[in-house]
Amino acid sequence: MKKSFFRTKKFIFGIIVLILIGGSCAGIKRVKAKNELKKMADLSPVRVSKGLFIIKTQAIGVVEPENRVLVTPSVNGRAEEVLFREGDIMKKGQILAWISSSERTALLDSLKMKDSTPEEKKMVEEAYNLTPVVSPIEGMIVKRAVEAGQSVNAGKEIAILSDRLIIKTYVDETDIGSVKESQKAEFYLDSFPKDKYEGNVLSIARESTLKEGVTVYEVKILPSRQIPVLRSGMTTDVRIITDIKSKALNLPKKAISYKDGDAFVTIKDAKGEKTISKKVEVGATNDKTIELLSGVSENDTVYYSTGIAKERSNMEINAN
Repeated sequence: MKKSFFRTKKFIFGIIVLILIGGSCAGIKRVKAKNELKKMADLSPVRVSKGLFIIKTQAIGVVEPENRVLVTPSVNGRAEEVLFREGDIMKKGQILAWISSSERTALLDSLKMKDSTPEEKKMVEEAYNLTPVVSPIEGMIVKRAVEAGQSVNAGKEIAILSDRLIIKTYVDETDIGSVKESQKAEFYLDSFPKDKYEGNVLSIARESTLKEGVTVYEVKILPSRQIPVLRSGMTTDVRIITDIKSKALNLPKKAISYKDGDAFVTIKDAKGEKTISKKVEVGATNDKTIELLSGVSENDTVYYSTGIAKERSNMEINAN
């Protein structure tokens, strides 16, 4: 009788344990389901699209004269007249200034210190003519370095001329292979960040340069039109259009996640009840989108976490 009693207790205890385990499993399932619903609620859907895909190489550039010519007088002396201002367009051979030689300046100054006659002054002026300084090229005055009455010498410039302003930038050796002369480019001036300007690749350096331990090549961009606000020394954000694909699968970059060097997207399972990660093969990227080579099809829906995407976007902005 006693033995039967203990068997009954063990049986009841077993039933209770099973009930508790079953309840725990059900609770775990409910928690998992709740977490999955919460996870899906935090996800935003985006469709895989197919269409025009523009590939750009981005770099930082500086506005500089293509040919920077220093203009110096041929004699030492004093600037009597200065006939130009910064921003003026000068023709080749046009007179920029009139210079008194040191001898002429000394004689004229000495005449001012004594009671000289107009005839004496005229004789000095005829014996020592003013020396002109002419523009060696056709271009814009980007710097005026003299004022009338200042002393000048043959070794110091009185002006700097530029035949035209260009954008000089440097492209990483890993990207330079896709950059070609005459390719279209876009650039934004830091002084006017909302305005987009266009140009073309003018030239690519044959010799590399080492900048901060990275091998780069100098690339010059020629603006496609005259830009009144362009000034030498301005910093620019340059984007060279290296390729255009008419039909390419693409997604916003924020919809791609990475693990161990592989790319993944988040999709729903066959039943549409939960999300799973799917490996994809990606190609080129541009400002906001990334090319998809395999793993998904056009009009497939993938999901991304708005919180992670926002964090990633902030990281990219801070990096730039």
